[in-house]
Amino acid sequence: MRLALECPTRLLGHVQPMADFDFVLAHLVLQDEQYAEHYRKSKKVKFVDNSVNELGEPGSLEDMATAMEAVGGNYIISPDWLGQNKRTVEAYRECAERFGKEYTIGVLQGSTFEEALACASVYKGSMIAVPYDVCSSKEDSPEVMALRRIAVVDRLPVDTGIHLLGFTTLEELELYAGFNHVVSIDTGIPVLLGLQEKSIRDPLEDKSQPTMVLMEDLEMGQNAWTAVCLNIALLRRYMP
Repeated sequence: MRLALECPTRLLGHVQPMADFDFVLAHLVLQDEQYAEHYRKSKKVKFVDNSVNELGEPGSLEDMATAMEAVGGNYIISPDWLGQNKRTVEAYRECAERFGKEYTIGVLQGSTFEEALACASVYKGSMIAVPYDVCSSKEDSPEVMALRRIAVVDRLPVDTGIHLLGFTTLEELELYAGFNHVVSIDTGIPVLLGLQEKSIRDPLEDKSQPTMVLMEDLEMGQNAWTAVCLNIALLRRYMP
């Protein structure tokens, strides 16, 4: 499994060398020239995300196209809305028509397992992204989110590459051993906890606030960088 790491602009030069590929937030590309310039120069594979987790609403296709062009993105994560199957699938079709199915990553969404899994047949020919909160609410515990995502991933076709949108628990990652089609994950949690001088071994209390938002105002304490590096190393030990 490959790892992408999210972090504030001020930490890009420190954190991103430890990532396997780039996970680029479209709204920050448009708002922050320093952020955009970092990814423009990067030689890694770039996933451009629709920023729904950070903004509450996904970016428009026009904004995402601008972000893709600005950084030379390789793949685009199509717009999605939590629990909304029909709206998400319609946006995927528009995105795939514009950018090509092979470059579009469809997001599983639905209010039930059946609705979320129904997306997979529409996304055939594309990579599939499964959010940390699939079939959940923002108020659910990370442990509950993890169990629901595992239940969804376990029912997906094994001939399709799966990307995990966000982190819940280390134990969830352990359970993907043998799931060779689960190929990647993006997360800012090891960085956030490191900045707080906490270990990723400690269970998250909740996932109600976007990680990037929580990181923005945190200062780098004396032991923070060591904690960030240890958290990333430990995360990799749990990844299949």
